[in-house]
Formats: sequence, C-alpha cells, structure tokens
Amino acid sequence: MLFNSLDYMLFLTLAVAGYWLLFRYGLGRLVFLLGASCLFYMAWHPAYIVLILGSAVLDYTAGLKIAGSDDALVRKRWLTLSLTGNLGLLGVFKYFNFFAGAVTEGMGVLGVDATPWHLDVLLPVGISFYTFQTLSYTIDIYRGRLEPTRSFIQFACFVTYFPQLVAGPIVRAVDLLPQLARRPALTREGVSRGLFLIMTGIIKKVAIADFLSVNLVDRVSDNPEAYTATEVIIALYGFTMQIYCDFSGYTDVARGSAMLMGFQLPRNFDRPYMADNPAAFWRSWHMTLSSWLRDYLYFPLGGSRCSPVRSYWNIWITMFLIGLWHGAAWTFVWYGVIQATVLMVHRIFYRRAGRSKDSRDALGVYIFKVFCCLQFVVFSRLLFRATSMDNAFEVGARIFSGTFSVAQISTSLWLVLLGSFAAHYTPRGWYERLSQGFAKLPAPAQGVSLAVAGGLLSLVATSEVVPYIYCQF
Repeated sequence: MLFNSLDYMLFLTLAVAGYWLLFRYGLGRLVFLLGASCLFYMAWHPAYIVLILGSAVLDYTAGLKIAGSDDALVRKRWLTLSLTGNLGLLGVFKYFNFFAGAVTEGMGVLGVDATPWHLDVLLPVGISFYTFQTLSYTIDIYRGRLEPTRSFIQFACFVTYFPQLVAGPIVRAVDLLPQLARRPALTREGVSRGLFLIMTGIIKKVAIADFLSVNLVDRVSDNPEAYTATEVIIALYGFTMQIYCDFSGYTDVARGSAMLMGFQLPRNFDRPYMADNPAAFWRSWHMTLSSWLRDYLYFPLGGSRCSPVRSYWNIWITMFLIGLWHGAAWTFVWYGVIQATVLMVHRIFYRRAGRSKDSRDALGVYIFKVFCCLQFVVFSRLLFRATSMDNAFEVGARIFSGTFSVAQISTSLWLVLLGSFAAHYTPRGWYERLSQGFAKLPAPAQGVSLAVAGGLLSLVATSEVVPYIYCQF
C-alpha cells in the first residue's frame, strides 16, 4: 500500500478515525493501532508479518532480560542474541544471494567449478529500516540509556507503526515509546501541519519525482545509447532531484500521517543539496540513518577520539556500510567505497587546514563549494541508479561520447527540473512560513486548498502508481 495511492488515503482516514474514537482507552487504542499497522504491512505480503512480530518478541524479551540482570555475561548474551537474530534475518533475506554469488564468482576465477547457491525468497519490504529500529531498543537498554517497556503491545506498536514502517524515518525507541505510553492530544495546529506535510509530500512524489522518473531518468538509464552525452548528464541531475523528492516526500507523508494521530517523527532531510562538503551532505541526507550509524557504529569504533589512522578507518567503514545498506549489489558496494573514500580524504584535508564543521567561508567561496559538492553527489549517483555495473559503464561511457544535443529534453522537463532545484535553494524560512500560513487558514479554506492540489496532481500524475525508491531497501 503506497502513500501515493487512494488506497492509502482511505486507510489513513479510517485508521485516524478509529484511533481517536478509542483515545480514552489506552489498551484498546494501542491494540487498534497495532492491528492497523499489521494490516498495512500485510497488504504487501501477509506471511512476512511473522518476521516483524518475531523480531518484536525477540527484542522485547531481550530488553527485559538485559535490564533485569546484574550479570555482565548474561546481559551480553542477550544483546548478542538480539543482534544475531535481527542482523541474521537481514543478512539471509537481503545479502545471502549477493555474497553467495560473489563467492561463486571468486572460486570461478581461481579455476574452481562451483554450483551457485540461491535463495528464492522475496526481500521483506522495509526490513533494513525496522531492523535498525528494533536494535536501537536493546542497545540503548544495554548501555543504560533506556528502561525497557513492560507492555508488549506498546513495544509491538513501536516496531510496526505504519507511517514509518516501510521506508523510515528510522525512529528510536527512546523517542517513540514515551509517545505511545501517554494519552495523545489532538490540536488544530497539529492536524493542520500534518495535512500540509502530507500535501507537500505527495506533490514532491507525484509532480516531481514520478514525472522525472517516467519522462527522463528511466528512459535514459534503460537505453543510454539513444541519448547524447548532455542528455545523459541532465538525466543524472534529474535522478538527483527525483530521489530527493521521492524519499523526502515519503518522509513528509509519514511525519504528516503521524501528526494526525498526535505523534512526532524525526526529520530525515535538511536541504541536502545546500551542503558545501560531503560530510555536511550526509548530516543532512537520510539523517536518521546517518545518525544511527554514527551513534551505534562510528562512536563505538572510537569515532575521532583515537589515532588519526584509526579515525579515518572508522569513517571509511561507516560510509562503506551506508552504501551496502542501500542494496546487495556491486553498484552499491562501489557507491559505498566512493563515498567512504571521499569522506575520508575530506577529513584529512580539513584536519590539516585546522577546520571543523563549524568553520565558515565567505559567501562566494561557500557557493563554489556547494556547486562542487553537488557535482560529486550527482555523478556518484550514477552507480546508485544503475541496474548493474554493466549498465553503469554504459551510462558512463555515453557521458564521454562527445555529443551535445538536448533535443529530447522537453520544455516541461526543463521547467520541472529547474523549478525543483530553484525551490530547493530558497531560504529555509520560506517553507516554514508557508506551513504556518496554511495552519492559520480556516478549516474550509484548508479543505479547498487540499482539493485544488489533489485536482492539479491528477492532471500531471502518471498512468501507473510509481513505487517509492527506498521501499526496495
């Protein structure tokens, strides 16, 4: 059930209505929310709900056992069981076929004939997100930063909460569990801001991301030889904006849906293409993933509080895993390698120059650095979009073909692409004032605004519902 579908809008309406009808009844409200979240997930593949609930049972039990024991060995064993169970499922479903294929290829290079192993299973949608989400619970309890919940229903709601279940943002237990434990409060401002977020998220997805995907990006990626070098480069810029509007649009709808029920989910993006260096980009892109790996991998490895060589390695392995987290394919492996290497080199130069993330440049220097950082993001995304390494080489070769026509880039594509980048670079305060202005409108005026937006979107929407990119992760 995709956010950009009428099915989801109907489901959300019924879920919000049922939730508020039961808001006085704590257990009934949570049971209803858990049931609605399970139905949401089961609309994709009913059998895989067992994986999520199984993960919930494991981590709920592990949390109680860790908190209830003073024996360091017992605590460590339960944490290990939680890590092994969750990461084991992720490894089997998402990475087994990739690594098995890599081993088979490696043996073939060595002259050993091996039969490739292959698991014929579907990748559970959202497994990369809810795995990290549940792990934050047991790790924080083990560190003494969180008390375990005694209510399995509350914990199961935290794991399965439908707005962020499939593609994030990655919500930590310390943030969402307290909200589930208290009685929700309905405010006019909360509802208005939630509706505004849903509206802007759908606009990003349908009017920008899907339009660029169907009319430019997919066509060029599937058949790069039919396009000139300039058109391929424009398509890379198109994909850069497509993936931002697709994923940030999903996050907007998720956060807006949660607000309609009185919940606050974390932001996941902060104008990432305004970053002036790779580190700043990853602090503002997929912020909940970057911060999760920072807190649960980078810092435990030693962070920057160790020797320079070790700190560079910590950066490299963290960024490499960010690439691999996105997909089990060589394109994502090399994407991670490039991101890791560039970020490590950036840290080396910053340290030698005596700079930090708080250092400021003159406006002209800042603009130049933003431009250079954007070029790195755009061209490294070639690997992110490619369906295979062969496809990546085909697209890359076409960039150096020496052809410069833009005849296949329509006026509407220029308007959407240039308009979306222009909107991205507007001052941050503009969007907030627009949101506040919508919230101040009378309810009938808000309804008319939403109806007009929906009508306009129906005119530009593609004939088929285009899945969200990050749902595949």
